[in-house]
Amino acid sequence: MKKIVFTGGGTAGHITPNLALIDALKGEYTCVYVGTDGMEKELCEKRSIPFYEVPAVKFRRDAFFKNLLLPFKLSSCTKRAVKTLKEIKPDLVFSKGGYAALPAVLAANKLKIPVLCHESDLSPGITTKITSRRAQKVLCAFDSAAGKFKNGVHVGTPINVAILSCGRNRQINKKPRLLIMGGSSGAKTINEVLYAALPRLTDRFDVVHITGKNKGGDFSALGYEKIEFCSDMPSLYKTVDIAVSRAGANSLSELLVLKIPTVAIPLEKASRGDQIQNAEYFGNKGALTVLRENVLSADSLIDAVTKTYDERESIRTSISRLPPIDGTKKIISIIKEVIESK
Repeated sequence: MKKIVFTGGGTAGHITPNLALIDALKGEYTCVYVGTDGMEKELCEKRSIPFYEVPAVKFRRDAFFKNLLLPFKLSSCTKRAVKTLKEIKPDLVFSKGGYAALPAVLAANKLKIPVLCHESDLSPGITTKITSRRAQKVLCAFDSAAGKFKNGVHVGTPINVAILSCGRNRQINKKPRLLIMGGSSGAKTINEVLYAALPRLTDRFDVVHITGKNKGGDFSALGYEKIEFCSDMPSLYKTVDIAVSRAGANSLSELLVLKIPTVAIPLEKASRGDQIQNAEYFGNKGALTVLRENVLSADSLIDAVTKTYDERESIRTSISRLPPIDGTKKIISIIKEVIESK
């Protein structure tokens, strides 16, 4: 059976699309994961996916002098990745991006192993820009992103089949259920504003809140449920009528494909601006509501949630006019094409 190495990490947005593809391909190919001792390792171990740990280096926009050492550190990481790929002997390396993917892609290039990479954001990340020159194709969630690469292909986003089934098996709630989530590590800013808004929000909604690890505090209220991290998003999505989320491409893709009306609060700091671009792209098409952090308050959050829920049918109509979001089948077809032509 032919082997595929999946790589990528740093945030759940770099990992869960890979897991969706692994679920779709297992049984037909041997799928293994190469990443760092981070979230990707934990998620793979929970799913019994063979995992190989390789160190990586992270570019810091706020640390110029530390970045000067990156080429030397990356060289060491790449040597480790070369050794790992020689052991695995894969037929393809599939990169989802993030700093954790770079050593495996550079190693694959040295060993002449075919590489495919995928970019979920409207604005390509640093790893994608570097790996694009070493990949046979750059698969992109957005058509405009694909146009930035000579080898770019617009495919959509890999979405787990269990997520897709949520739209066919939705739970009917007596009281609309509002999901609040701030990305895989939570969002302190959103959490603090939510606590101020809860007394009024719970008048109309049952609220379930993904706080992020150690960010939930001691706050409690009637009609409010909090969890640090959800490992079963399909089951949660089935119960949700409206959502508030950061604007990571993966989270937005899941919410949009399920036609869950969403208020997107894009991350503004410690970001290259990709979340703002993602949110505004869909916001301009009427597919979601954009709430910027510089105007975020209890009042603005309540207003945005209320307006979005009241206009939910119009929003769903706008979502239905978007280009296809789920790109799983198209990506798998390209993966097979590259492997079989090797």
